[in-house]
Amino acid sequence: MNRKSILTFAAGAACTAGLTFLVAAGPEHDHGADSHDPMHETKEMQEMSPEEMMAAMEVLATPGAHHKALEIMVGNWTAKTSFVMDPTQPPMEGAGTMSVKWVLGGRYLQSNFKADFMGEPFEGIAYSGYDIAHEEYVSVWMDTMSTKILNMTGNEEAGDALVMRGTSTTPMGDNPMKIVTKFTDQNTWVDEFYDQMPDGEWMKSGTITYTRD
Repeated sequence: MNRKSILTFAAGAACTAGLTFLVAAGPEHDHGADSHDPMHETKEMQEMSPEEMMAAMEVLATPGAHHKALEIMVGNWTAKTSFVMDPTQPPMEGAGTMSVKWVLGGRYLQSNFKADFMGEPFEGIAYSGYDIAHEEYVSVWMDTMSTKILNMTGNEEAGDALVMRGTSTTPMGDNPMKIVTKFTDQNTWVDEFYDQMPDGEWMKSGTITYTRD
């Protein structure tokens, strides 16, 4: 059994974090000059009155259209996993469940993932949302197969797909990873997991398909 692949699965289950969202159904991401960025107002912070400061903070703290796009994630899901343990062998398949709910006033999604992996119980917890100040989706992931908290950030990069990037930790060291998420419809989506190879190429290491219960 390839330990790195197992760790990739554990980190990859971060997709259960709801880092997987229906970006295609959400608002388009605009980095143009006309986009509103509360963290880069023309006024310096020291020139802002207490009232202006509070108003700016309220903008940063108020869930918006990007958060509304995450509503599709709320509910209970069945997960089918398929991961490559050995490139010379067929992928190893498994099953799990995930429950997702809003916390902290609709600012973050809390995801709880459970599965039986390699004959052992596996659990993961994740929190995900949209960082208004930095204009990116964010997630944190913790599980029973690691002592690391995995942080991932991302945005729409490939048409209707959301690409989240982070760094997995293996016995061989840290390694870049990414998860590409695509929704088939309101009740199904697929996460594709990739590890970056020493030559810079991305190798697909597995998939998880989620179906609404």
